[in-house]
Amino acid sequence: MDPRTYNALYRPARPASPPRRTPMMVLAVALWLLAATALAGLGFLVGMTALWGAAEGMVMSGLLLRFAAGLGAGAAVLIAVGRAPAVKRMSAEGRSLLLAALACPLALVLVVVLWLHSV
Repeated sequence: MDPRTYNALYRPARPASPPRRTPMMVLAVALWLLAATALAGLGFLVGMTALWGAAEGMVMSGLLLRFAAGLGAGAAVLIAVGRAPAVKRMSAEGRSLLLAALACPLALVLVVVLWLHSV
């Protein structure tokens, strides 16, 4: 048996090095976390408003349709930007940071507008 083959098969395992966490990826994760928190708050606000409205006997379809339209428009913008050829050529970290930088203000604006509209 070839000694190189024997060494490759039976030598002690070397643990894989942990993935790098660049500052750009940490910032992207923080922005995605902020956007996800804003969307969770938005879902809670819409759900509670719809529940209270339904308890009062009001028709809540207009509010829910506006919420779905805003969320769909924001998702369409993110998908369109993510599919753009210039963005596809970017590194994964840069692409994630760009999309997070777009998603965070969209989510926060939706929350603020709905909060001001419902209060």
